[in-house]
Amino acid sequence: MAMPMEAGHLIDKLAKVRRYTARSLTVVEGELEGRILAVVASGVGRDAARRGVEHLLAGHRPRVIVSAGFAGALDPALNRNDLVLARSTTDGTGAVVEVGPGLVGPVAGVRTVDRLLMVDRVISSVREKAELREMHRADLIDMETFAAALAARERHVPFLSLRVVSDDARTELPREVGRLLNTSGSYRVGAALRALWGRPSAIKDFWALHAHALESADRLADGLQVVLRSLP
Repeated sequence: MAMPMEAGHLIDKLAKVRRYTARSLTVVEGELEGRILAVVASGVGRDAARRGVEHLLAGHRPRVIVSAGFAGALDPALNRNDLVLARSTTDGTGAVVEVGPGLVGPVAGVRTVDRLLMVDRVISSVREKAELREMHRADLIDMETFAAALAARERHVPFLSLRVVSDDARTELPREVGRLLNTSGSYRVGAALRALWGRPSAIKDFWALHAHALESADRLADGLQVVLRSLP
C-alpha cells in the first residue's frame, strides 16, 4: 500500500503483530485467518511502489504480492467504496501488465474491470477523468499499481491488485487536494495551511475527504480479507 491510512484498518485485524524497520520502511507482519501477511506502506508514486515490492521480496519472500489501496474511478458505472480487481494495468505509454491471471475467480462483493491506469498526480477534474478514460480505455486510476506489478513480474512472483474507489468519475475534487500529499503518503501541513488561508471553506472539503478516506480504508480491509480467502 502507499499510505498508512490505507493500511491501518487491515493492520488492526492482524494477530501476533511484529514490526521490522529497515531502509526507512516499516513492515508490519502478522497473522490473519491462518495466513502470514507482511504489510508495508511504501509511499506515493511509481518509485515508492517499486521500492516497497523489492523490500518485501528481499526480506519476506512472499508467495503473492497484493497491491491495495485507493483509486479514482474513470468508469461512471463505478461508485465510491466499490471494491475492484483489475485484469491489467498500464502506465499510459502502451506498456501493459496482466494482473492476477488464474489467482482468483469471482469474489463476492468485488467487481472486476479490464484496465487500471497509473498516473503521476491526483486527477481532480471530472473532465480530465473522462479524457483519460477515452484516451486509454481505462476504468480506474491510481499512482502505484503498474510499477508494483512490473516489479513483481520481473521477479516471477504472482501479483494481484485490489482497489477501493475513493472518488467516482462524477466527483470534482477540491483543487487543493493534489498539493496536500507528500511522497510518504502523509499530509503536508504547510500546503494545507496555505489552502485554508486562500479558501477557508476548504476545511469542510478536507474533513469530508478525510471521513470518506477512513470509510474507504475500512471497506478495503474487509475486501482484502475476502480476497485473501480466495487465494490458493
